[in-house]
Amino acid sequence: MSDNAEVQTGRSRHSENLSTTEELSLLVDAVQDYAIFVIGLEGEIRSWNRGAARIFGYTAEEAIGRNFASFYPPEAVAAGKPARELEIAAGEGRVEDEGWRIRKDGQRFWVNTVITALCDDSGAMIGFAKITRDLTQRRVTEERLRQSEEAFRLLVESVRDYAIFMLDPQGRVVTWNLGAQRIKGYEPHEIIGRHFSAFYPPEEIAAGKPAWELETAKERGAFEDEGWRVRKDGSRFWANVVITAVFDPNGTLRGFAKVTRDITERKQAEETALALMHQWEARLLAEDERRRAEASSRVAHEANRAKDEFLMTLSHELRTPMTAILGWARLLPSMPVDESMFREAIASIARSAELQAKLIDDVLDLSRIVSGKLRLSLEKVDVARALTAALETVEPSAEAKGITIERSFSSDAGSVLGDPTRLQQVVWNLLSNAAKFTPRGGRIHVGALVTESKLKITVSDTGEGIEPGFLPHIFEPFRQAENPSTRVHGGLGLGLSIVRYIVEAHGGTVAAESRGRGQGTTFTITLPVASIAAARSSPLEGEKVMWREIAGNELAGREILIVDDDREARDMLRAVLRQAGANVAVADSAAHAFAELEQHRPDLIITDIAMPHVDGLAFVRELRQRPQFDGVKVIALTAFPRAAVNLERSGFREYLVKPIEPAELIEVTARVIREQ
Repeated sequence: MSDNAEVQTGRSRHSENLSTTEELSLLVDAVQDYAIFVIGLEGEIRSWNRGAARIFGYTAEEAIGRNFASFYPPEAVAAGKPARELEIAAGEGRVEDEGWRIRKDGQRFWVNTVITALCDDSGAMIGFAKITRDLTQRRVTEERLRQSEEAFRLLVESVRDYAIFMLDPQGRVVTWNLGAQRIKGYEPHEIIGRHFSAFYPPEEIAAGKPAWELETAKERGAFEDEGWRVRKDGSRFWANVVITAVFDPNGTLRGFAKVTRDITERKQAEETALALMHQWEARLLAEDERRRAEASSRVAHEANRAKDEFLMTLSHELRTPMTAILGWARLLPSMPVDESMFREAIASIARSAELQAKLIDDVLDLSRIVSGKLRLSLEKVDVARALTAALETVEPSAEAKGITIERSFSSDAGSVLGDPTRLQQVVWNLLSNAAKFTPRGGRIHVGALVTESKLKITVSDTGEGIEPGFLPHIFEPFRQAENPSTRVHGGLGLGLSIVRYIVEAHGGTVAAESRGRGQGTTFTITLPVASIAAARSSPLEGEKVMWREIAGNELAGREILIVDDDREARDMLRAVLRQAGANVAVADSAAHAFAELEQHRPDLIITDIAMPHVDGLAFVRELRQRPQFDGVKVIALTAFPRAAVNLERSGFREYLVKPIEPAELIEVTARVIREQ
């Protein structure tokens, strides 16, 4: 057997001869990271391991027999701390503590200690086991961190020019510095625990702005804004606000850091400078108006001469076809019965009337050109392409202001029948307005949805919004010129009136919605695709149909009331409707009409709009207020363009524009009566 084998065998036999107690003693003695020793009932040290020698600096010979109180600072010994710890361990079985201890060389160090009572088999206490761990390095690190946090806290709390405070994830105030106290007026005990929305004006709280700002900061990491805030005393101040989301290393939201600066003085200075600039512009404008007035006086005579020439030409052109109309009308009663001549007279009257109507349309076209009301050229329109073209025109000015344009329509949004140039003009006008009235950093959204029956286009923004009292007038021409802000933003106020004309000329509607100033605006355009398609295939295309045969039973048995102050129009309408089989009553005024209605209830009323005393609109309003006439259908008879009559708001089911083609009168009347 080798020497090494003999040594191993010897060690093995020696290990087998050790008792469990001896093995445990060897284990405790070998531990160097913990001081483990036994204390007698009076506090004298009975054992001493290597860890105790390393941590306290005493050898076993120097430590055994000493009282463990010699490791405590003098002030702790004087306070009786060592004896109190033994007393607690004896009573409760153990005691744990952290505090300062002293090494052999007098150096202090921070420890964690546990003293455990030792009892024999009979339960009698025979001493104490004490385990001590050196935590000085951890203590130093924690103290440095505490001092750093304290320094940062003092720094933040001492800042007076900025309100710096923390919010919890729900937006409640957690901390409050001197700057916040000075700027907002709250003492810490008055605001800590309250929601930070207390600093916002009521209208912004109602709009959900505080919650939206926190959500934005959470998504983007930070949020910056300028706006009005409210102090404790209710006074408002203009503030710059930065909200930063605070996350822990695991990505969990711990809250928000909020920094607010009062910049009211800067805001007031900017507004003063802006007011001075506006005053200067007003003076320049007044001077320019004076020069224009002087120039106008020089050209007034020429303008009057041109007007006189125009009226003379117009009078001549109108009287020319009137010659044939009046001549044949006066000649027919005295003419011998000659079918060919009779037909020639009727055809001449019709041609002259058509020519006169064309002249009137040309005069109206002149007005339409001045106000932007041009004729439509219907064709197949790619919705996405028209919207994209309008967007591309507006995008440069929006980007210059930092405005984000969002779209929610696909490249295959479908097609409709309409005037592509005018539809693009409508969207462009709305987008231009949105970009003009949306502040820097705002958003504009454009959406489109095409179904089998209609096209719906929406343009919404986060801009200045519209006062509720002004919404009913938003589409009236020149109405914006009466608004004081016009001089800031520019424009004549014709854009939205042009939008309404073009949309309604397509058979659609346009509406504006806004919750008020600062709440943005949404415009919604609805175009009835089916009706546009029907207009495209109208029999009026191609060769002009002068008249059509009228079926004698189209309106058989129907009761119709005609209300018109013009006798000739009443007689013509009655003749056409009777030829179609209807029973027709007539009235020359609203009062006469109500007298007729007291006698019998008709299936349909056809009323003129422009009548003396009580016009057609007032007549229908009063009719709708009388319960006995509920459900009676009414058709408007008007020489006004369609844009001037809002059917839904006025209570009409349909409208007929003068001059009226007999077949169209029968067709519209029959369709309205058949509607459920």
